[in-house]
Amino acid sequence: MTAVALRRAPSPEPEQDRFARELDAFPAPALELLMQRELLRRVDAKFVVRCEALPELVAGLGDQYAAFKVASGAIADYRSLYFDTAELTAYHDHRCGRRLRHKVRIRHYPDRSISYLEIKAKRSDLVTHKHRIEIPYGTEQLAPEHVDFLRMHLGPIADRQRPELRVNYRRVGLLSLGSDERVTIDLDLAFVQLDGKRHELGPAAIVEVKQGARTRSSPILHRLREVGVREQSLSKYTTGIALTRDVRRNRLLVDLKAVERILR
Repeated sequence: MTAVALRRAPSPEPEQDRFARELDAFPAPALELLMQRELLRRVDAKFVVRCEALPELVAGLGDQYAAFKVASGAIADYRSLYFDTAELTAYHDHRCGRRLRHKVRIRHYPDRSISYLEIKAKRSDLVTHKHRIEIPYGTEQLAPEHVDFLRMHLGPIADRQRPELRVNYRRVGLLSLGSDERVTIDLDLAFVQLDGKRHELGPAAIVEVKQGARTRSSPILHRLREVGVREQSLSKYTTGIALTRDVRRNRLLVDLKAVERILR
């Protein structure tokens, strides 16, 4: 089985300019709000939308959300290096829908010169737990103390982790002013294999709504329902592996087709 071919299409500049202008109207979050909305234990809902729809998605929501700001504005660069076993255990656990599964990554925040080693663990179909430790900025090798941290949460499989895929993108982070909710909007997504080959999602953006407890009474969820966007069980890492490797993709095909429809 061959990897799914992607059509390359740059994100339309006018829409991104308008999107950035809409975000300028959002207040920056206070430190207290940032701490309240960390949501290391949460319920997630993910959606795939076209980048051209993003300005309308956030228009007028500045009185209900704050936008995380960096020096260049409200759109920050993210660089992630995902780890897995040689057998791609994390990928296949997600593909098979196993209730207990995890992902390991090093995430770099270039705008702030910060890096974290992170574990995202699923303990049920809904709830996600995240564990992380700060590491020296730019680190991409697992030192003995990093493996010790992984062992605390993963057990013996921690010793078999190795780099598998880079996922680069730009992100908008919105924090609800009135409820336990955080929203991320990822655009300009690129999956980069370790040999440097790139596969880009072009006009597709991933919106993730993260809540302390599941509720549908959310302004951003209301907007997504208005435009008819359906929730997708989408993982950037598993999507990247499925699109760049000769691997089994059953149970992922519905979500991959949703991405392909946007790339047309």
